[in-house]
Amino acid sequence: MIVSADTLRTHLNYTAWATARLLEAAAKLSPEKLTRDFGTADKSVVGTLAHTFAADRVWIARIQGQPPEKFITDADRNLALLNREWPVVLQTWQGWAAG
Repeated sequence: MIVSADTLRTHLNYTAWATARLLEAAAKLSPEKLTRDFGTADKSVVGTLAHTFAADRVWIARIQGQPPEKFITDADRNLALLNREWPVVLQTWQGWAAG
């Protein structure tokens, strides 16, 4: 399936918007709710967010020809880090797609 550059840019813009909403919603959760183990692969809300962040980070590194970082670190499971670093990763994606 061929995806146009405009469609990709639209998707990346939507992803940045939706990620910001997810982080805003997560910030309203208590620490107990944020880290509650649901028995899933990523265990918790913050674990699921960290997994998605790490995937965004690894794939942009691969596209840019850089060696990928470790997929997820313990530090990635931190809402403050996600709020600081994830928008940077998404801006990198948007910059790549703009070219």
